[in-house]
Amino acid sequence: MQRLLKLKKVLKASDLTSLAENFRAIKAASGKFRNLTAEEVATLEKNGNRCEDWSRVLVEPNFDPARVQRSVFMGDVRLPAFYGTLLLLGDVSFPTGIYDSLVHNCIVENALVCKVAMLSNVLVRSSAVVHNVGTLVSSGKINFMIGSPMSVGNEMGGRELLVFPDITTDLIDAQLFNKADAEVQKSFDEQLKAFRDEISLPFGVVGKGAVVSNTNIVRNSWIGAHARVEGAAKIRNTIILSSLEDSTHVYDSVIIENSDLQMGVTVHTGAEVQRSVLMNRCKVGCKAIVKSSIIAPCCHVEEGEVNSSYMGPLTQMHHHSLLIAALWPDGCGNIGYGANVGSNHTGRMPDQEIMPGQGMFFGLGVNVKFPANYRESPFTLIASGVTTLPQRVKFPFSLIRPGDPQLMGVPAKLNEIAPGWNYARNAYALDRNMFKYAQRGKGVVSGSFFSLYNAETVRYVFDAYNRLQVKEIRDIYTKEHIDGLGQNFMRERVRQKALKTYGEYLERYVLDQMIALVENDSSLAVQSPRELRRLLSGDLNKEVARVIPMPASFEDLVKRFRVLEKEWYDGVAHGLDKDTARGKEIFDDYESAHPVDKNFAEWEKSRFEESVKRLSAVLKILG
Repeated sequence: MQRLLKLKKVLKASDLTSLAENFRAIKAASGKFRNLTAEEVATLEKNGNRCEDWSRVLVEPNFDPARVQRSVFMGDVRLPAFYGTLLLLGDVSFPTGIYDSLVHNCIVENALVCKVAMLSNVLVRSSAVVHNVGTLVSSGKINFMIGSPMSVGNEMGGRELLVFPDITTDLIDAQLFNKADAEVQKSFDEQLKAFRDEISLPFGVVGKGAVVSNTNIVRNSWIGAHARVEGAAKIRNTIILSSLEDSTHVYDSVIIENSDLQMGVTVHTGAEVQRSVLMNRCKVGCKAIVKSSIIAPCCHVEEGEVNSSYMGPLTQMHHHSLLIAALWPDGCGNIGYGANVGSNHTGRMPDQEIMPGQGMFFGLGVNVKFPANYRESPFTLIASGVTTLPQRVKFPFSLIRPGDPQLMGVPAKLNEIAPGWNYARNAYALDRNMFKYAQRGKGVVSGSFFSLYNAETVRYVFDAYNRLQVKEIRDIYTKEHIDGLGQNFMRERVRQKALKTYGEYLERYVLDQMIALVENDSSLAVQSPRELRRLLSGDLNKEVARVIPMPASFEDLVKRFRVLEKEWYDGVAHGLDKDTARGKEIFDDYESAHPVDKNFAEWEKSRFEESVKRLSAVLKILG
C-alpha cells in the first residue's frame, strides 16, 4: 500500500500532468483566434508564403504578417501576435515569427520557427526557438514509455519493472527487491495505465524557452521548458523534462530513442541512449552507449557501455569500459578503463547478473565473471588486472588482489582478499569520494545515502566482524572455513588486521551514537557508558555496542572518540603525503605539476574542526 501511495504522489506532482492540461486548455481556447483578413493573406503571399486553404490558418488579434516569411502552411494552424526578439546561437537576436519553414497542423505561440523542413503536429510554446531542424513531427498517440516493462539485470526478463518519466529510486527499488502481492501489482499497473491514457496526446511539444537547433530528426517527443537540444542526430519517442532552474542539455550528434530524460540531464558528444531512463542530473557523453538501463541521479557515463543495468546514484565510468546486467541500487561506484563487468552468460544464454556493493571500485582492466554478488561488500576495491570468478563476497571495505599460485594448499585460480583494507589503508580515497558525492549530489542525493556509516554498511561490517571470529586458527582461510570469502583466500595475519579495523569502525560508529544521546539530553551525561548503551535505539545498535570495549566514564568515551577522529584525519593526510612522496621520487617537478585539491583540503579540515568543536561542546556539558 505504501508503494501505491508513493506512486500516486509522484504521478500527481508530475510535470507531464500539467503539460497535458495546458495543451488541452490551449487547444480549446479557440475564441481568441480569428481568420486572416484579405489584406493579411495578400501580405503573407507577397512575403513568399503559400497555403492551400488560408481559412484553416487562425491568428490572434494584432497578428503581424511581416513576421511570417517564405513558409508553407498545411492543415489547421494557429499563430500568435508575434512580438519581440529571441536569441539564437552566438547571441544573435532575431525577431520571433516563422521563416523558411513548412508548418502542418501546429499551434505556435510567440516563438521563433526558422528553417524547419517539416513541423507537424507540434505545440511550440512561447519564447521557444526551433531553428535549422530537419523534421520535428508527431503522429498518433505516444506513450513515452509510461508503464512500459523494462528488464534490468537478467536479460532473459527475470527482473522486470515498469518505468515512467518521473520514476524515483524508491519506486525502482520497490519493484526490483520488494515484489508486491498480485493485487498491489495490479493496482500499480492500473495507475500507470490511467496516467498514460491521460497524457498520451497526438501532439509533440517544444516547451517554453526551449531551444531545438541544428538537429536532424525529432519525432514523437516532448521537449521540456528551457531544454537545449543542439546538433542532435535523432530524438525519437522521448520525453525530455526540464525547467529554468534545472535545464536539460542534449547536443552534438547524439541519438536518443524510446527514452525518458529527467531534470538537469546532459547527453552529449555522440552518445547513444536507447530504451532507457536517465534520472536527475546524470550525464552521458563522449560516445557512451546506454541501452535498456536506468541511470540514477548524478551518475556520469562517458565512453563506456551500459546495458540492461540499474546504475545507482553517483556512480561514474569515464573511460572505455563495460557494465552489463548489473543491479547496483546503492551506487557511488567507479569503473576504471578497460574494466569488463559483463560476463553475463556462460556460452549459453544471457541469464546471469551482478550486484555490486555501494562505493565499489573496479580497477583498470578487471574482468568480472557472472553471477556475482558484492552487495554485502560496500566500498570494496578490485585491483587492476584481476579476473574474478563467479562468487558472493560479504566483507566490506575489502581489497581483492591477484592470488599467489605458488601458495601451498590454495587453488591457483583463487584471488587474495584483505577485508577492511580500504578503511584501514585508503582513508584519503574514501573521504575524497565523500567530498565529491556531496558536491555532485547536492540538492538531489541525501548525504545519509552515501555515508560510510549508513545503517546498511554498519550491518554488513558487524556481520563480517562476527564471521571473522574463528574457532580454529589457520594460516590460510577459504570459503570452506569462513563464509563470505567467495572465490578468494585470506591469510591469518590479514584476518587479525581485519578484526582490528572492523572493531575500530564499529567503535567509532557506536561512540558517535552515544555522544548524540547526550547532545539531545544533557542530563544523560552523568550516566556511565554502560548505562548509556542500554538507551541506544534499534537492535543493531545495541548488538554492536555489546562487542566494543566500553570506556569507564563518559568523559573517557568522548576522549576515545576524539582519538579515533584524529586517527582518521591523520590517515587522510597520510594518504596524500604518500602519493606526493612517491610522485617526487619519479618526477622532479611533481609538486608544481600536481597541486593539492584545495577545495577537498578545506572540506576535510572543516569536517575535522567541526568534530572537534562538537566534542568540546559535549565536554562542557560535563563541566
